[in-house]
Amino acid sequence: MSTRMSAEDRRAQVIAEAITVFARFGYEGATTAAIAERVGVSQPYLFRLFPTKKDLFLAASEKNMNDTLILMREAAGGKTGHDALDAMGQAYSEKLTSHREWLLMQLQTFAACYDEDVQRQTRHCLQEIWDEVEKLSGLPIEDRVIFFAKGMFCNVIAAAGRLDGQDEQWTPVLEALMAHTGRVRD
Repeated sequence: MSTRMSAEDRRAQVIAEAITVFARFGYEGATTAAIAERVGVSQPYLFRLFPTKKDLFLAASEKNMNDTLILMREAAGGKTGHDALDAMGQAYSEKLTSHREWLLMQLQTFAACYDEDVQRQTRHCLQEIWDEVEKLSGLPIEDRVIFFAKGMFCNVIAAAGRLDGQDEQWTPVLEALMAHTGRVRD
């Protein structure tokens, strides 16, 4: 029985490790050598799976955004309206504190939108998330805009390392954001 990994499994492993490297160093700063080393493969093998660094970045970014889409869908779990937004917001907040590289990859994706291919894919992925939140919640655009705006504010605070609530300046802001992450009007 062979213990060799299938190409698809190896591809998934490469994407997972690429997310870690891209999250830390960004599109420009990350190297395929560092990614290959983390995976334990040669760079030529890496390039057989992903012909360019951009191809790998796009795959990592898409995976990261799809994970966000899945998180929203699972968190809503049949809820609708503000209950769905609250559940999605809570799950998102928990993910921010437990998976820093997921957040940083998201931010690196936005930072790399100077590249037209990254920008196109990012717009597409964000549209899918927007559409899913609309479908799950059924709420009007104003409520969804506030929900996404709160999420982006949480991203900024989390990226600065303060989502843990240990900074007195941000504690009241975090408490307000976490109290009703999806609630616009009571």
